[in-house]
Amino acid sequence: MDLEQCILEIVNSFTKGDYFDSHTVINTLIAKPEYHLAYLRGYTQNSSVAQYHGNIAKMIGATNLVDQLGTAKSHTIYGDLSANMLWQKK
Repeated sequence: MDLEQCILEIVNSFTKGDYFDSHTVINTLIAKPEYHLAYLRGYTQNSSVAQYHGNIAKMIGATNLVDQLGTAKSHTIYGDLSANMLWQKK
């Protein structure tokens, strides 16, 4: 499974009307064994982790399964509070 397929599967796990942010998807990619390798393979050393996670947010929006509702603040993988995209499942 590639990263795009993993993101589609995660987004499809939400029910219509559910709210979630990009950090939720990223944390799921990291935590779940079925997604973890695709997450690691998608990272290239010529970008920062923040840039990689920004690209994941763009991939979420490109699914056409969500509406972007602005931003939310939640914890990054490092435990810092950070703004990121807020989504609602269509």
